[in-house]
Amino acid sequence: MTASARKFFTMTSKLVQKVFLSFLSLCFLMGPQLPVQAQETGRPSLVVLVVADQFPQNFLARYRDKFQSGGLRLLLEQGAQYPSCFYKCATTHSSVGASIISSGAHPWHTAVVGNSWYSRSKKGATSATNDDAELIGANGTAGSCKLSGTTIGDQMKLATNGRSKVFTIGTSEDASLLLTGRLANSAYWIDPKTGNFVTSAKYGRTLTGWVKAFNDTHPGEKYLGKPWQRLLPENQYAASTKDDYPYERSGPGDGKIFPHVIQAGSQSANQDYYEPFVNSPFANQVALEFAKEAVEKEFLGQHPDPDLLVLSLNAGEKLTQAFGPYSQETEDLVLRMDQSLAQLFQYINEKVGFNKTTIIFTATHGSPAIPEFSKERGLDAGRIDPKIFTTYLDSKLDSQLGQEDWIDSFDPPNLYLNLDAIDKQKLRQPDVESLVGRIAHSVPGIGEVFTAWQLYTNQPPNSPITDMVRRAYYFGRSGEVYVTPKPGFVFTSESNGTGYGSPFSYDTQVPLLLYGAGVKPGRYGASVSPADISSTIAALLGIEAPSDAEGHPLADAMAQQSVQPAPRQEIKPAVEEDDRNKRKRK
Repeated sequence: MTASARKFFTMTSKLVQKVFLSFLSLCFLMGPQLPVQAQETGRPSLVVLVVADQFPQNFLARYRDKFQSGGLRLLLEQGAQYPSCFYKCATTHSSVGASIISSGAHPWHTAVVGNSWYSRSKKGATSATNDDAELIGANGTAGSCKLSGTTIGDQMKLATNGRSKVFTIGTSEDASLLLTGRLANSAYWIDPKTGNFVTSAKYGRTLTGWVKAFNDTHPGEKYLGKPWQRLLPENQYAASTKDDYPYERSGPGDGKIFPHVIQAGSQSANQDYYEPFVNSPFANQVALEFAKEAVEKEFLGQHPDPDLLVLSLNAGEKLTQAFGPYSQETEDLVLRMDQSLAQLFQYINEKVGFNKTTIIFTATHGSPAIPEFSKERGLDAGRIDPKIFTTYLDSKLDSQLGQEDWIDSFDPPNLYLNLDAIDKQKLRQPDVESLVGRIAHSVPGIGEVFTAWQLYTNQPPNSPITDMVRRAYYFGRSGEVYVTPKPGFVFTSESNGTGYGSPFSYDTQVPLLLYGAGVKPGRYGASVSPADISSTIAALLGIEAPSDAEGHPLADAMAQQSVQPAPRQEIKPAVEEDDRNKRKRK
């Protein structure tokens, strides 16, 4: 090669190298722009998760014409709705629902098998929030979140190195704690003794200034002794039964018809002075007013990292159990909740903006009708008193196996056998479980019965609810016998009102509405579950889902980002299926 040729080649190589380096630099500079643009077009600054209690899906259709334009109707008409949202778990208690919503996992992962369950070590009832932590804001003890695995709030804290703010505000302690997780800034609920918003020492040793200032206004005090009137004229409650329906259950010192009076409890230190208020529609209203203060004073949704505000509206549970889901009281509760939500949503739009906020509405469980209401319409329905049921089982076991206290506890659906008595009589536990199942089936109103041995050996009854029972069962914590009612029947010791907790659609089908940033409006017919909520929030934020999440992001309702996706790279999985999931199914 000549000298001139070598010189030309060298110059050309250097030019190509410079162009190539310039191209790499440009790619490097463009790379980080993608997440920023995605955040501007889809990722919310604030996620507001509203969780009602004892709120079946059919409430949305029955009361829709009376909803406020800026409340639930806003979510229905301008958001994404999933009418076919069902819990896939046979135990539909508020604590179970709260744990599923926050973690995306069912009891077979979280170990939250009910609102309460029998503890053999304590010889009594316990729960997933049972603790001796200090109650902050009032005298007494508080609980803590003890579900196994993480929640969506925990994942937000982990993803932002603690910078995201996570708060839960509610009217009951257990649901507030389970919806929050361990890493949250705080979980607040209304203390039934003082009427104050309180928290657990697990989240800090003192209340912040704005919480103290809100408590100083004594928000619940103005409702005590005051009448609860209908929000609308009585002739507009045509979707409900007559006001004096005989099988409704009145509250302490109150009747069954409007106007109701929000009575005060006893002044005794051991009594819940504000409990009647906490179980009234006005408790939800006060909780949502408190939520406005949280948005204002904590600057939620107003800094670079996304925040989470969970609102747990639990007043509906005891009220709907007392008056039934077809009562004027329940309808008024829903209409007042909708009115307060409309005010909160407007406030959030002013402070943060709907274009930066994602709102999700769902419920911990639905509600069966009052059994007598169903029977009057020709349906099979009735009541099963847990105490009478337990006594009957024990007497039958006495006659066949010998005199013992055969049953330690029955906290429907979990029945706990006396294992010491089984050992004393030198019996096989599977045989006793099987016998209890056969006896239970003879009781009117009892439906499917599953035993621990059947589930352990993977030989449960062939039933439509078998998989739901599997998800509800946690070995070592659930009972040795899992007892479900027939459709229309409820476990209750009360002679009026209704219950909850079954695997049937009136208990499992709940609303799922999404609105705002990252949401594509529409009515989607896919069958989904509240277990999908945490994974959907994680996908909207671009973070990891909770550790045991079984749900999937609701991709069809998620708005497409305007940025171009990165090129796909085909990666072959190391195994066809995660080994841990295989073991769990076994």
